[in-house]
Amino acid sequence: MALSPVLSLAQRALLANEAALEVVGNNISNVNTPGYSRQVPEFESNAPAIDASGQFLGTGVRIARVSQVVDPLLLRRLLGATSDKAAQGALSDRLGEVAGALNDLQQPSLASAVSGFFDAADALARNPSGVAERLALLGRAGTVVSELNRRSAAIADQQRGIDDRIGNALDEGNAALKDIARLNIAIVDGELNGQRANDLRDERQRALQKLAAVLPLHTVEDDSGSVAVYAANGLTLVSQGSVVNTLATRTGTAGLDGGPLTDLGFKDAAGNFLVVAGGYPSGEAAGLVSARDTFLPAHSTALDTFANAFRDQVNTVQQAGVDLDGNSTALVPMFGGSGAGGITLLLDSNVDPNAPRKIAAALTTQPGDNQNVLALADLRTASVAALGNVSFGTYIAAEQGKVGEDASRADDAAKASAALADQLENQRQSISGVNLNEELTNLIKYQRAFQAASQVIRIADSLLQTLVNVVQ
Repeated sequence: MALSPVLSLAQRALLANEAALEVVGNNISNVNTPGYSRQVPEFESNAPAIDASGQFLGTGVRIARVSQVVDPLLLRRLLGATSDKAAQGALSDRLGEVAGALNDLQQPSLASAVSGFFDAADALARNPSGVAERLALLGRAGTVVSELNRRSAAIADQQRGIDDRIGNALDEGNAALKDIARLNIAIVDGELNGQRANDLRDERQRALQKLAAVLPLHTVEDDSGSVAVYAANGLTLVSQGSVVNTLATRTGTAGLDGGPLTDLGFKDAAGNFLVVAGGYPSGEAAGLVSARDTFLPAHSTALDTFANAFRDQVNTVQQAGVDLDGNSTALVPMFGGSGAGGITLLLDSNVDPNAPRKIAAALTTQPGDNQNVLALADLRTASVAALGNVSFGTYIAAEQGKVGEDASRADDAAKASAALADQLENQRQSISGVNLNEELTNLIKYQRAFQAASQVIRIADSLLQTLVNVVQ
């Protein structure tokens, strides 16, 4: 009886189960690694051999491959959900910041500043010749101007910050493109012998997730293991080991602060900027652009509309009367400039000590005449055509409601998209994640198989020793 085949069988069993134990150990080690896919050793019988009598005899076992437990369709859905989650999350965060900046429930408040202005007008109506009341009215007017200026600047600053964030997001996307191309090369090289580069594939999937957070994409894997990456509009981003087109920006139209904003596009290998429609329908970049180009300008326009209407209504009354010295104020408006960011107080007591005397409280030179300042105070409840035939207070409340509604709607959409992404990730974990109970069971199974193979070697060794003793 030949014992060397028995030893060979046992040796192969030892090596196979030792490798299986390494796979299980790797799974357990990566139980908390984000994006890790569970690996499974696939045992396969070796080709049988023919003995001297012509019988087919088994030659043991080997591990044919170590495969990943993944669902490709689920991974594609997860990439799409990642793009939606990033888009809605970016929009929600930005609109939440706008709602915070324009919040009228905290001080400084535009509504309270406007109300304070009309309160000061009421006080001046009770004492139209009072210098202190006139100073108080101009002080309140300055508060309205300051609050409008502050809010306009806050919106412009947020728009500029969003524009900067867009550039950062595209930088992150380009870094992911380079990683994908690099990993394509490494995976193709690593799988030339027929084995799968599982850890590299996990790393590439994480890079794809990072890219999908910036813009939606499509992927196609070829037979070599390389993944081609396309933007939503079909533009090729990565082909095998090369980045074909990168994410790029160029100088665009002026923003709310007067500086240029950036337009999104792509750049080819020659450095040419490509304007491709539908390149950024979702992802963080799309959410940021939506906040920057749609919501912020809309709120800024509403604020400008209020500022111009307030300026015009107050100036119309101011320029219809006479000042404390009996002079006509037809050429003496209270406010100047345009828009919430440009409105100014022309009757500024800090610049002109006589500014309080130039307030037109009266329509005549008769002592005690307060008709004009009463008309000014009546603006508190007057319907203003430029504001849609509502009062100043009603318009402020409505616009504040729109800001809150936009932020709330975006927050709801962000929560819904995040819930879907989390659900898909939980499904991925249920399929590809590491189950410690299962791995511990496999650990015992492969350990026992390793011990059994060791026992075969021990028995074969004992038989060889017996034969040696017989020969001696």
